[in-house]
Amino acid sequence: MVDVFSFSLAGAPAAVNDRVRGAGSYEVCVDGIRRARARGFRTSLIFTVSRANIDELEAMGALASGLGVERLFIQVLGLRGQAAGGGADPATARLSRAEWLARVPAAARAIASRGVHVVYPRVFLDPAEPFECAGRVADNYFVFPNGRVYRCPLCEDYPVHSLEFRGDRLVETAGLNERDLFRLNVAEGCVMNALIQPFGPERVGCCLLKQDLLPG
Repeated sequence: MVDVFSFSLAGAPAAVNDRVRGAGSYEVCVDGIRRARARGFRTSLIFTVSRANIDELEAMGALASGLGVERLFIQVLGLRGQAAGGGADPATARLSRAEWLARVPAAARAIASRGVHVVYPRVFLDPAEPFECAGRVADNYFVFPNGRVYRCPLCEDYPVHSLEFRGDRLVETAGLNERDLFRLNVAEGCVMNALIQPFGPERVGCCLLKQDLLPG
């Protein structure tokens, strides 16, 4: 049974979305939402925020509400490889701590007031705020066709999965893996962020632990 169909857009109008995602992708996504809703399925919309589309955030709330989307997930842009090392286009770069805090929480509250359930990661932790890792305090599984099962999506590019399917059984893997990394304590908060998509000196929260704003 399908609980919800999730769709992803990078902007409220087609011109903004298609500049980031490719020509025609906006219409395909919006049509998919309408078809899913027409058949009685619940829908969710994902919006990944960058400097290229931060001004679209409020409009995304109106779009979600107009399409009957029940949940909007505001996601932080993840950077890896050359982009993480400073090779990203400044126009599509990840928001700084100041930019994220100045825009996202307030916009999320405004969108929730329109009747849309809003979910977003905390991303940046206050100095005295405790860090929690979902690999230790939550029950998430990311299953891949090759049998690997990860507990953290940031580990997926590396063969450090802590679980795998053998036949029809889910078993723990031996050797050094993500489970050992979860136990490390680093000043930045998330050890995987510090290793593969560094934010700099800011303390970063676990991307799997979300802020929930219910409609109304």
